[in-house]
Amino acid sequence: MDVDVLIVGARIGGAVLASRLGPAGVRVLLVDRGAFPSPTLSTHFFRGSGLAGVLAELGLLDEVLALGSPRLVCEHDHDALMGTSEVAHEEDPGELGFNLSVRREPLDALLVRHAGASEGVTFLDRTTLVELALDAGPGVRARLAGPAGERDVNARAVVGADGHASKVATLVGAAERERAEPSRVMYYRYVRGMDGPHGTPDGPEFSMGDDELVYAFPSDADLTCLALSLPVGGYPIVRRDPGRSFAERLAAHPAIAPRYLAAEPVGRLFGCGPRPSVVRAPWGPGWSLVGDAAMYQDPWTGAGMDNASVHATFLAEALTAWLSGSVPEDEAMGRYAERRDAHALEGFHDSVGFGRDLNQLRA
Repeated sequence: MDVDVLIVGARIGGAVLASRLGPAGVRVLLVDRGAFPSPTLSTHFFRGSGLAGVLAELGLLDEVLALGSPRLVCEHDHDALMGTSEVAHEEDPGELGFNLSVRREPLDALLVRHAGASEGVTFLDRTTLVELALDAGPGVRARLAGPAGERDVNARAVVGADGHASKVATLVGAAERERAEPSRVMYYRYVRGMDGPHGTPDGPEFSMGDDELVYAFPSDADLTCLALSLPVGGYPIVRRDPGRSFAERLAAHPAIAPRYLAAEPVGRLFGCGPRPSVVRAPWGPGWSLVGDAAMYQDPWTGAGMDNASVHATFLAEALTAWLSGSVPEDEAMGRYAERRDAHALEGFHDSVGFGRDLNQLRA
């Protein structure tokens, strides 16, 4: 099979990239090891200046809103130690004017369906990357394994959109430019029927404790995502009985705890253990990385979904310019790297620095 671009990973970064490349006349093969819909570890919150705005550009915003997600037009900030609460403006709503929270199962399924329906895009689920050769003449050669067996694919470029433990990054030898050891862990679960602080949910809630942060994200289908970010030092204790520890820690946040206890738990508790924060070189001859594969930071800042979608837009423009012959590969991809760093590198450093002790945010 011959294509212009092979994209490994069909979550937000990969699906958005394919949705932009196909209509631009680029032949794309998009693959993912999972089946859809399916969950994935995520903070489930995104901004009007980020993924929500990208969804609007793709013509998908109305479908997302139809899932029942409320428009988040403010934020509620609680201090569990001081016992205070205040309402603040929403964070980075962009021209859209609001933020959103949506479960990954319906959101990712919608995105991958849209990408697969795009002209020039072929989508294969339950398909993994087995081998990758970068010295296959003017392009790359990959071997994929799926339900129908193995197949070889020739492409002018391969994109790793396959998460923080990217196999593509490993196979191409992508250099780590920055690395910070893990300082935090996160747990989350969904509940149904949780009211907002003043009735109808209208914004996310953030409750600050002693170097811990509790989040409440009003989401689709009358669900709310409750998340807890803890310093990594407490991980050995929490992992012994995550459910009990989660409930105990939320009980220490009085602005949220009573409404959480009155709601109906839905599904299981998810946990994200210690992971290093990493910035990788985002491209080399014949390959590129996007999303967590290119830049992964602790999820306490909730930047991953926004970064993946915005950076996929940057990468789509670079690949289209190069593959069309408008500009050389190094110029187009160098510009992608510059735009990625300008957009997200400062936030990466803030995430790492403040994540070592969230009490710094009180200063």
